[in-house]
Amino acid sequence: MRQSHTASGEEALYFTLNGMQIGFIGAGRTGVSLGKYLKEKGWHIGGYYSRSLKSAQWAAGFTQTTFYESLQEIISSCDMLFFTVPDSVIEEVGRQASPYLSGKIVSHCSGLHSSHIFSDIGSNCYAYSIHPLFAISSRENSWRELSDVLFVIEGDDTYIHLIEKAFCEIGNRTRILTAENKVKYHAAAALSSNYMTTLIFMAQQLLVECGFTEAEARRELYALAKGNLDHILDQGCAASLTGPLERNDLDTIQKHLKALDPDMREVYRKNAGYLISLARIKHPGRDYAAMENLCGGR
Repeated sequence: MRQSHTASGEEALYFTLNGMQIGFIGAGRTGVSLGKYLKEKGWHIGGYYSRSLKSAQWAAGFTQTTFYESLQEIISSCDMLFFTVPDSVIEEVGRQASPYLSGKIVSHCSGLHSSHIFSDIGSNCYAYSIHPLFAISSRENSWRELSDVLFVIEGDDTYIHLIEKAFCEIGNRTRILTAENKVKYHAAAALSSNYMTTLIFMAQQLLVECGFTEAEARRELYALAKGNLDHILDQGCAASLTGPLERNDLDTIQKHLKALDPDMREVYRKNAGYLISLARIKHPGRDYAAMENLCGGR
């Protein structure tokens, strides 16, 4: 990767005006959603290259841009390239593209990897990771939700503040992160999204066993979870904690544990360990030792 330096006034003006053309290497959900969103915000989107020509053609049609038939073609036509390919092949595709990337700005959208994954592609390009903190689930519709999403940016000092400014100017929240913190950041995102989904799924199974339909269970659990999330946003985690564990109700927790199958019981106990920590913050004078013993600690 190119060594960091301060961008000249001319370079800064060029980027700030969003005059550069942007290409997407990879035409899946993330690439299509981000390309469509940025185009609607007035950015100059060149188009798409994919190993699947059909996918690139679809993405170009959907975003009213161009499809490219080779890496060399898209890179020569664009100033900034987003590598919106699966995490497992970012490094490989970067190496394939490296002969053409001199002077280019390159970025991937992985939450896990830093810009260092591009370290082998040469010394004359500017590398970044730009990750939307959002679960992109649809090529056709997720772009509509990106206006209220945080973009986490990491990489070369040269353009990082200009990239941040460009996203702020279209209304997004931003955060600059160091490369060393990317994995921890990604774990936090997984816990609050994927792992929360697992807990809701477990709760849904229990309600189905009680006679709810899946749709009914989802609807009611969503309402419950959303209310709790609203309280967490307003008051913080400790202040929002309620329920039998927070009340130190050993009898209820014992009944919960008895009612669960062994796998659910283990998940319940592991989560209880962290809930006890929160309960102690909320009630510093309350003795949770017996509860901790019942739940097995962490």
